[in-house]
Amino acid sequence: MRILSLVAFGLVCALASVGGYETEVEDEVQRNTAMSANMNNYIDVVMIQVGPWMNTHLVPMALPDVVEGFEHRPILITYHGELALTNGVFHTIHSVGRNGNAMMHYDRQLLRVAVGANIRQLGFTYDYSAHIMDLGPTGFVDVDVATMTFTSEFIIDLTDFYIWMQDFRLTNMGNLNIRFRGNILVDWMTNIFVNIITTVFRNTITNVVSNGIHDFIQATLDEMNGRLRGRAMTEQEAAVLIENLKKMLTN
Repeated sequence: MRILSLVAFGLVCALASVGGYETEVEDEVQRNTAMSANMNNYIDVVMIQVGPWMNTHLVPMALPDVVEGFEHRPILITYHGELALTNGVFHTIHSVGRNGNAMMHYDRQLLRVAVGANIRQLGFTYDYSAHIMDLGPTGFVDVDVATMTFTSEFIIDLTDFYIWMQDFRLTNMGNLNIRFRGNILVDWMTNIFVNIITTVFRNTITNVVSNGIHDFIQATLDEMNGRLRGRAMTEQEAAVLIENLKKMLTN
């Protein structure tokens, strides 16, 4: 299911049909007046479907192998060790919801849609192996990230329905829940591993996931543009769109 296609095309179709009436615009100046509207209610409905859609089309996503060195000094001697994380997979998204206000701005046949999103309960798994003090624990680790928050902005050219992504970036990452499976780890080793994994996720994995989602959305937009381009708005549709933007702003 192409949710972005629904958003892009639905924004125009829904606005053009709100109220079930036709309105004539007196002149070109009025038709090109810049306006803004809050799209929270519409985006909330769409976001309900985004989580299942991403679970079907985005995940599982392979993650890079990571090797990190560490030190442990129990009394007088400093021991050097190494933790390897391999076969990583980003495998689950629980849900996606709107973050902040979703705004649409219209100006001279361009719709600019700005929306933030919270991706909730992201699930990751890595195999791990470590070497220190003649110890070599191995197993796997489950990492749950409470939220990843993104901001995005899309522009829709109503003359030919071309859509492009103006902005997309990660703005916040929530708490991590880390669970080790396999060998039982002593407390000091668990603490070291948790610190390493937390750092790896906040500095590396977040970028991998963010870039992966960005590329996924861009590929979807490219496909949409190939299908939607050429379906230009008529003058009457543009006029009705503007009138309904006015109606939204006064409600």
